[in-house]
Amino acid sequence: MPELQSTRSRWFPWRSAALGWLVAGVFLFVGVPLFLRMPLWCDATLHAVAANAIATDGVHYRDVFETNPPGFAWALWCVRGVFGLSAETIRATDLAIVALVTLGLVWLARGSGSDRANVAWMCAAIAAFYLFIHEFNHVQRDVWMMLPAVVAIMLRLKRAEGRNSLLLAFAEGLIWGVGCWIKPHMLFIAAAAWLVTLRRLRVADHVAVFAGGVVAGLLGLAWLISTGAWPYFVNIWTTWNADYFALVRRELPFRAILQLQYFPPYSALALLAVPLALANLRSQSEAPHILPRMMLAAVYLAWLFTALLLQRPFHYVHVPETLLMFALFAANRWAVPFALVLLQVVAGVLMLCTSQSIPFVNPHPAFDVTRTRWWSQCLEREPSREASQGVARWSRHFGGVDPVELGAVADYLRAQNVRDGELITWHDSPHALYLDLNVKPGFRFMHVANAAGLGKWQEQEVLRELKLAVPHAKFVVSDMNRITEKYDQLNEVDVDGLPKVLPAWQRKEFPWDQPVVFRSPGGRYLVHRIEKPVTSCRIPEKLDQQEPDKD
Repeated sequence: MPELQSTRSRWFPWRSAALGWLVAGVFLFVGVPLFLRMPLWCDATLHAVAANAIATDGVHYRDVFETNPPGFAWALWCVRGVFGLSAETIRATDLAIVALVTLGLVWLARGSGSDRANVAWMCAAIAAFYLFIHEFNHVQRDVWMMLPAVVAIMLRLKRAEGRNSLLLAFAEGLIWGVGCWIKPHMLFIAAAAWLVTLRRLRVADHVAVFAGGVVAGLLGLAWLISTGAWPYFVNIWTTWNADYFALVRRELPFRAILQLQYFPPYSALALLAVPLALANLRSQSEAPHILPRMMLAAVYLAWLFTALLLQRPFHYVHVPETLLMFALFAANRWAVPFALVLLQVVAGVLMLCTSQSIPFVNPHPAFDVTRTRWWSQCLEREPSREASQGVARWSRHFGGVDPVELGAVADYLRAQNVRDGELITWHDSPHALYLDLNVKPGFRFMHVANAAGLGKWQEQEVLRELKLAVPHAKFVVSDMNRITEKYDQLNEVDVDGLPKVLPAWQRKEFPWDQPVVFRSPGGRYLVHRIEKPVTSCRIPEKLDQQEPDKD
């Protein structure tokens, strides 16, 4: 496919490289302080709680339930050992990983024929994109496994270009294997990289790569067995996860509809990137930059279709393909990243000047003055909870943490001198309390609704384990945002302390059948003292749902 005009042309001058780096610097200057002070999403806190359990001689999966391989918990375990597990530390690590991935993409783009200007605008687009998406997408496995993927690809390209080394081949396989322990979907990315270079490497090289992957698998297996986690790991993958792929297949039509809508306007550009990548793969040129470009195209397509066909419809799954798309455009000297950034900046400036948005154009979140006004407080050593809440983008969602509301709950429980095993955090976001209070969970399920919602057998198992846990626990924290969107009515309470919007049927379910002893200021979180035996713990699948079918 012919390249669009390069950055040397009149309409896109060479000095735009300096302008691109300047724009990237501005987005970093504005975005990094806000990014570091955003609260963590419940997925990140779940894995942080798991890392804490591993570090304190706990047994993974037995003490903290999750349905994923242990690689992400291992990574946070390493972070904990060096820096601790504060929200800022975890976010700083996430930012460092994205920065390293970006450097790898710069290397790939330059090797694929990109010039300095397109690389600069690619970096500007990445800064404008990642720092400002909502917290659901940060500190997620999909982005973290990009780092081993990029490193492995770099090693493979070095050897394909003539640097034969079985040791490097073994190292590549080892890195792919480590990535698979973060998420097994890495196998499809590795397969794409392997196919592109299949005929350029010796048979011995392929064997060494395979050997490295096997060693990584055996080392992980040895850890699971030696720590006692193996039987719980097997149980999760043979019973709890049995219906996962059936669920993925049922969701495929829904995911296909959403594919171009996850990150407007970025996601829609897959309509340009996919044919561009296919054209790159059909190239017959022997030029030095063609192989890296083909590799980038293959990995982009593999990541995109793996996310579309084999994963749940979650935004964060599509972050890696978006970053790879920027690199693909840069490699082909397409000015799409420049146009993306320019469009959003112009829309943001016009919105600020006219107090009106432009139809069909989303202004960049950097121009959201209600959020950026907290920027100076984010530079303080210990910014207020209000500042952390102010920079959050999706804290009202039941998966998002409200630092002000949950902080008040933490203060109350700290005053009660809560100890290990005495606290159960129901729903999703409240389990951040385990980290804040530095106590071990009283119940191994963090995302209770997700575990119970896997099937009827799983729902009964959650109830059975809850009945075993309750005699040792004293308090349980519930999240009303998991039940209703009527946030402004949460402080309209009955004499029992429960909000009036809570349906009658749900008042008979755990934990609302337990007495309320504390309410957060806005009424989102309730602290219940556990005084009654558990009989039922149904959680509605949808907000404001009528009573679920008991059958």
